[in-house]
Amino acid sequence: MPRNAATGWLERSAQALIGATAIVAAGIALTGTGFGPRDDTPGARLRVAMHAYEACRWTQAFAQFALLADAGDPAAARIAAMMARQGPRLFGQSFEADPRRLARWDQAMRGTPPRRIDPAVLEAAANGAPHPIPEGPVLTAAVLARDGPD
Repeated sequence: MPRNAATGWLERSAQALIGATAIVAAGIALTGTGFGPRDDTPGARLRVAMHAYEACRWTQAFAQFALLADAGDPAAARIAAMMARQGPRLFGQSFEADPRRLARWDQAMRGTPPRRIDPAVLEAAANGAPHPIPEGPVLTAAVLARDGPD
């Protein structure tokens, strides 16, 4: 096949695409992301949240911190509460957290764990269920009516 400008351009484009694909594949292999087994431990989730925070992906970071804070993680609770309270000033956007949720995060910051964690709710949240914890895994309306907010 005779070489002309079009075939030369096509070959260079294909080589560039192959090179870019190799770089992405190496990045996936080095960071441990991809199709391998997921590490769903709280420490791994906290690292994911911190990476998102450091990359200024505020919405993703807040979602991860909030999930961990709902499970009682003190460090995540501190960051999630700060993001919810200072969102517009520090991040230029708001992060939703009702007063009951903020109160639970304040408890977690002090080291007071929630009374009960519902793993099914946390799993649903991790899988992207919309608003999986409207009042948290512990303080449902029935529990609040029975025990009060503390």
